[in-house]
Amino acid sequence: MFRENKQQQQPSFFNSDFLMPDKMRQQLHGSWAGVFRTEVFMNIPEDRFAVLYSETDSRPNAPINVLVGGEMLKDGFGWSDEELERHLQFDLQTRYALGLDDLTQSVPTLRTFQNHRRRVREHAERSGENLYEVVFQVVTDKQIKQLTLKVGWQRMDSTQLLSNIALGSRLELVLRVLQQGVAALSEERQAIWRQEHAPYVDKQPRHICYRLKNEEVPAYLQQTGQLLVSLLSELERQEEAANARALVARVLREQYQIEDGEKITLRQAKDVAADSLQSPHDPEATYREKNGERYRGYVANISETCDPENPVQLITSVQIASNNTDDSELLAQSLDEQAERGHKIDKMTVDGGYTGPKAEEACDAHGAELHPSRVRGGKSQGEKWGWEKYSWQVTEEGVPEQVSCPQGELAILEPGRKEGRWVARFAEDTCSACPFFQKGCRVEVRKRSGPTLLVTKRAIQVAVLHQRATKENNGIRAGVEATIRSVKHVFAGGKLPVRGLIRSQMVVLGSALVVNVHRLARYYFEQASQLDENGSEISILSLFLLLIAHLTAVSHRLGAIFERRWVLQTNVA
Repeated sequence: MFRENKQQQQPSFFNSDFLMPDKMRQQLHGSWAGVFRTEVFMNIPEDRFAVLYSETDSRPNAPINVLVGGEMLKDGFGWSDEELERHLQFDLQTRYALGLDDLTQSVPTLRTFQNHRRRVREHAERSGENLYEVVFQVVTDKQIKQLTLKVGWQRMDSTQLLSNIALGSRLELVLRVLQQGVAALSEERQAIWRQEHAPYVDKQPRHICYRLKNEEVPAYLQQTGQLLVSLLSELERQEEAANARALVARVLREQYQIEDGEKITLRQAKDVAADSLQSPHDPEATYREKNGERYRGYVANISETCDPENPVQLITSVQIASNNTDDSELLAQSLDEQAERGHKIDKMTVDGGYTGPKAEEACDAHGAELHPSRVRGGKSQGEKWGWEKYSWQVTEEGVPEQVSCPQGELAILEPGRKEGRWVARFAEDTCSACPFFQKGCRVEVRKRSGPTLLVTKRAIQVAVLHQRATKENNGIRAGVEATIRSVKHVFAGGKLPVRGLIRSQMVVLGSALVVNVHRLARYYFEQASQLDENGSEISILSLFLLLIAHLTAVSHRLGAIFERRWVLQTNVA
């Protein structure tokens, strides 16, 4: 049965604040723990988690805001489950951040946290809704609204994240799937397989591979494929082995070619797709080579505000996908998601990986300008000038209007005979006197129209992106690289502590949310310091937070006084 947690709103006589000196209390309230409590913990939409619990009268759930907040602190600080448990029990900042002010109050067990994760994951698998993403959006949007941050100008970058799987050879992968399929059989059939095919089933895959010579591997792979075909036919007769059956069928499809339903041949390594299975323990992880490095896992895409008028910049959107997903697709997802939340984005500063027709179409659909630090393609490699040498003017709807050649001559752009083609006609006397005419310049001489420039709409679009790719964009985009490092620094070597797309989303969202908390804590501390030093003006929100902290301290002090007076009267009586 679902029940919201309101306990933190009713301080008890055993509140830890009563036992602290004023200075210690102020330091606690002003630390990241105080910001997490007011900005995250108090704003977690607990009611959205009601779908995870039964509607009938039964034992109530553990506090949702404690479970979700604890998970996000764990992911943001890179704690293990055991470390989270110790922080909940003995760390005053963690307890305060999660509303556990009463020192006699028990904390959720590790099993409770694990069951909660399982419920969230299973709900996401059924409905497609990741409740941790809902929490991130609700909390972040409230922060943006309270600080009146401008979200119209944002920057974006992506990074590779390794799944928590063991890296192995192609043969190891096939053997792991074979052994996992055998384990899904009935006990009787397992015994038969272990007796008849012991060299493939009884030993660890890495031990089998270690003893094989390189020239023996192809034959071993071929024989393993034959065994997988036999195993698949057995698994098809067992309804309860659906997961193992799907893995075996996938490996056969991706690693082998089957003809006439019987003849099986091993595919060449170059013919195996990047989205093929990398581990039976993480079927959603994919393979990618980038800048000479090999990755098996996922890609994280992060957007943040970057308007110079904002007093603090916050991460606004996080996407996690298979690592062979193109950046332009992630850009489109981010724009769609933020539009649903009411964020009107006018300008997006990115690197060259986000350029391309799909990204530009997504920006056009949302009325956003794409400002890349560089552009993929579009530069001429021949003797003629590239289209980026010309200056192009287009309407807000993306319709070409005018073009100016590198010598400064202006011409009107008109639609050509074919769709997607545009024509510009220059003055004949001006072009004939130009030293670059019919050399580097792309203007051609036509009998009827004279000096004419023929260009496609796509070439104009790429040239416009080149015009926007200024040095200023490099400096602005560099900030999001630091954000990427802040989010993933808790993942040792860029390797996630979890497997699976949904769990990876939960972990990265938690880390991103804690990065925002640290930024807000730093901002509020700077504002408070300015007030203490010279009494300069600070934002209304900062004054409000300082006032709340002061009133809280006063109320706790009065509570302590009344408690002591009650104890004295009781003793006297």
